[in-house]
Amino acid sequence: MKILFIGDIFGEPGIIGLEKYLPKFIDSNKIDFVIAQGENISERKGLIKKDYIRLKKAGINVFTMGNHVWAKNKISEIIKNNDIIRPHNVNNVYAGKGTNIFKVKDKNIRITSFLGREFNSLRTGWKQEIANNFFDAFDKIEKQNIADYHIIDFHGEATSEKNVFGLYVDGKVTAVLGTHTHVQTSDARILPKGTAYITDVGFTGPINSAIGADYKNVYRKMRYNEFVKFKVSKNSVEMNAVIIKINKNGNEIKTIKKDLR
Repeated sequence: MKILFIGDIFGEPGIIGLEKYLPKFIDSNKIDFVIAQGENISERKGLIKKDYIRLKKAGINVFTMGNHVWAKNKISEIIKNNDIIRPHNVNNVYAGKGTNIFKVKDKNIRITSFLGREFNSLRTGWKQEIANNFFDAFDKIEKQNIADYHIIDFHGEATSEKNVFGLYVDGKVTAVLGTHTHVQTSDARILPKGTAYITDVGFTGPINSAIGADYKNVYRKMRYNEFVKFKVSKNSVEMNAVIIKINKNGNEIKTIKKDLR
């Protein structure tokens, strides 16, 4: 079985790039199931229905979300859809699901989204300042998990959190795939007990930008502390992703960097 996980899709350029090239990529690589990080899709932050529909048509099966999940009020139109996975390790007062099981071929795959806690304060739409303990949240899932495979999107800033969590769940889950920083790391590997791991998958959006935004806007903010509304860069798009190949004799992970011009 081949699972494609696409790093944070950023804005209209990311949507257009995937609409053009994802169906061909799925066919040529014989992908069975597609997961995408979706919290930056609609105008840099959040996800709305029309963009969700466009990317579903392009071939994405499931969207995981992160700290910007509530950035658009219109998320309420789709947040209860089974194929949208908002962060799980938060208080039990939010709409939607933080973990869910999907049938792929003859197997059940659980997909879970976890938020990191360090340097990751919760703002727009949240009723708490920081996510709950992700180790405790995982343990509760693990005690009652009935899925054949389990893929986790760990959406966090701190590389140490991702590495420690990956080693903690090694052998218990199929893959731990880091997201949020928009920069693909070079540490994709199979952990000692068989779990596929990468600290950050990277993002799918404009290259030579400030992780998706027009770098000139961000430069003015950084240098002069100006109040600047960040705009999505108009540069060409690169897809950062990983392919998880699930085998009886062990899992494999392969990083993808594809120019979508």
